[in-house]
Amino acid sequence: MKITTRDGRVFQGTPIQIVKAMQDIAFGVEDVSLDRYIDWVVDNARRFEGVDLEANGVTVEERATVLVEGMIAHGLVSR
Repeated sequence: MKITTRDGRVFQGTPIQIVKAMQDIAFGVEDVSLDRYIDWVVDNARRFEGVDLEANGVTVEERATVLVEGMIAHGLVSR
């Protein structure tokens, strides 16, 4: 999968690889778990974009997949 953010950044890989790469460049979340980072993204999407993203799943892989699919569906990133 390959996605592009609105500011032109390109991320490529599996959803979990994409979410990890996004965390690597985010400020203030370097020391949190990937699971907590996903919660942080959901919270910030609601707070700053007015978008209710889902990140449901049993595993972090499932949550990352739902998150990335939601970001695409809401136009926060494009394929």
